[in-house]
This record gives sequence, structure tokens and C-alpha cells, in this order.
Amino acid sequence: MVDAAPFRALRYDTAIAGDPATTSAPAYDDLGRFQYAQHRTASPYTVLELLAGAGDDQSGGYESAGAAYRRWLRTGVLVEHSHPAFYLYEIHELRRAVPAVLRGVLAAVAVTGDTLLPHERVESHRIENRLRRLAAVPADLAPVFAVHTAAGRDFRDVVDAAPHTPPLIAFTDEVGADHRIWPVTESDAHHTLAMGLRGVRAVIADGHHRFAAAVELQRLQPQQRRTLTYLVDATAYGPQLLPVHRVATRVPRDLARRLREVSTVTPVPIEALEDALAAVHGPALGWRTAGDEGWLLIAHDAELVRRMPRERSTAWRRLDTAVFEYLVRPVLGDAEITYRAGDGASQGALRPGSALFLVRPPPLETVYSCALEGEAMPAKSTWFRPKPRAGVVMRSLDSGT
Repeated sequence: MVDAAPFRALRYDTAIAGDPATTSAPAYDDLGRFQYAQHRTASPYTVLELLAGAGDDQSGGYESAGAAYRRWLRTGVLVEHSHPAFYLYEIHELRRAVPAVLRGVLAAVAVTGDTLLPHERVESHRIENRLRRLAAVPADLAPVFAVHTAAGRDFRDVVDAAPHTPPLIAFTDEVGADHRIWPVTESDAHHTLAMGLRGVRAVIADGHHRFAAAVELQRLQPQQRRTLTYLVDATAYGPQLLPVHRVATRVPRDLARRLREVSTVTPVPIEALEDALAAVHGPALGWRTAGDEGWLLIAHDAELVRRMPRERSTAWRRLDTAVFEYLVRPVLGDAEITYRAGDGASQGALRPGSALFLVRPPPLETVYSCALEGEAMPAKSTWFRPKPRAGVVMRSLDSGT
């Protein structure tokens, strides 16, 4: 059950701050160093100024961010709406040259109970860092992103209704996706949306640490009961669920021998590796060497039984990322693991001594199943996109909604 309420939006005054494409930013985890630098210099009012700690490492103090926030409120760069509303948020994009739309509702969601279910583990130091940021900048600058099960017809009628007015916010981002946002101000529609969301189960797609920080803040300050959330009916307007592949550096020289001890290793041309992996029904991985050789790894059943945690569900034990963690990672020795998200990860160069392990994205049903069972997936098991941007519609913690 999702306890959602309208809220008083905090947003940029475009007459002062300029184009929302430059003041907003992609989800923080999606920003590479070059993109981050571009966005920090795109506008003097970028939301990254409020998100970044001392030294831009998100580990220091947030004094400058807090000073900028207070100054922007005082000078009208940021304005808060006087009346609470829900907000319909659409993202239009091309998916493999086919038009697609992500559509959902921005709301203030209660953090108590089981309103939003996590499916990944969180790290305590990252939660503490977000609490420091909230102390300096008391606002939800980016929404938690959650996908939910099918809502009722009345809810869908409100979400699907053709807008009668131009969008409150409209812009095209740096990758060509169109963002459109409309307020929902009618009290009857508020009731319909709130009641419709009470009948669904929602799983966090992105923002596990933001939500965990909101839960901890509520424990410390009981009046802080809600956090800004973007809720999407995954059965109607769902995002893409893409894989997050693993890149290992400084791999052992005898890696091929080690992998053959735990799996059947079959050579596959690199250009066909992702399709070959997708065709396998059981636990498997793709493997590409720095020498541009491709292999399909089919896990040995006996090794799965021996190495996988027995207390885990069948769905969890069949995750490609779990296979990597419990069968492959132990044989990599001291190799360093980084992540490469999205399609086409079998393309592009690898450094000598590196290896790329391809995984498949889990079905959304598996994500729901693990979340409902309280089973945290291995880190970086999912990558939902597109994601709502930071700094488009925000929510002040001082607003009372």
C-alpha cells in the first residue's frame, strides 16, 4: 500500500534561472565525470550546486550548498507553490528508434510502513552523507523513483487523461528526451490518485539511499513523514530494465581454467554474444576477453548448489548477478570490479588484463518477488531508465506536506 499525498512544489523560476534543461540534471548515478563537469558549468543555478558537498566528492560539508539554497530562496530563483498538488510527469524518448513514453505521478509518499519496497542493499555511509545534505539543504531535490503494480481504472483515467492546458514545465534534455509536467490541482483528482495508489505495491527502481535517508530522518524528526517520489505503473508506462555488466581488471592469468571448473565454457563470436546469452534459459553469463574473444558460461548445477546461499529463493538464486557473485567473483582473486550499464556493452575496447562479464536484466516479476520477500539483490542488479531528473520539481522539508 502506498500512502501518497499532494505537496507544495518547489521549483526554479525560469524567468530568472533559465532553461530547465540546464538547471536540472540526470540522476546522479548516471552522471559520468565529463557529463558532471558539463552540467556544473551549464548554469550558475544548476541543481548540482545544491547536491554537491565540499570538493564535489559528496563526503565533505555542505555549507556552500546550504548558502546557495538560502540565497536562491531569498532572491526568487527558487519558488514554492502556495497550494498542494500531484504532478503528472512524462518523458518521451526513442527506444531503438521507436517512440516510447514514461508517465507517472509525483507525490509526497509516507516513509513509514512498507509503502516502498527496496530490492537492493544500502550503505550506511551513503545514508549518513545524505542526512548531512538534508541538514544543509532541507529539500528533496530528486525524487525516489518507484514502479508499481497495476492501479484501478479511476486512477488510470486521471493519469491517461489528455491535458487541457500547456505543461507547467517542458524541455528537451541533452540526449533528446522530452520532459513534460502538469499539476493536478482538483480535489476530486487528488482523492482518486491517493486512493488508487493505496491499492498497489511499489518497488524502488532508483533512489534506495535517498529513501533510506528519509526513513532515518523520520526516526530522528518524527514530523518528517514523507519524501518526494515518482510513481510509475509498470504495467502501462514502464521504464526499460537494462543490464549492468561487470568489468574485471587485473584478472588471473589462468582465468579460463578457473572458469571451466565452475561452468561450461563455449566460444561465441563477440557480435553474437548478447543474443546467445539472451537465448539461454538457465543461469549463465557472457565473457569477453581483452583479446576480443567471446565465450558463453553455463553454470554447473553442482557448483550452484554448493556455492549459492541455501536460504535464498529460487528466483534470487537464478539471477545472473548472483551467479557472478558466488561462482565467478571468487575465482577472480584480487581483480577490481567496475560496472558498465546498458545495451551494447560487448562493444568497445577493454584494457589488457581485463575481462567483461555480461549479464541479463532480471524480469520485473523477479524484482517484485525479491522485494516482497525482503531479499536484497546483489549490488547493481538493475538499471531502470529513463529516470526522472533532479531539480525539475522539488519539495521543501519545511513546507509541511
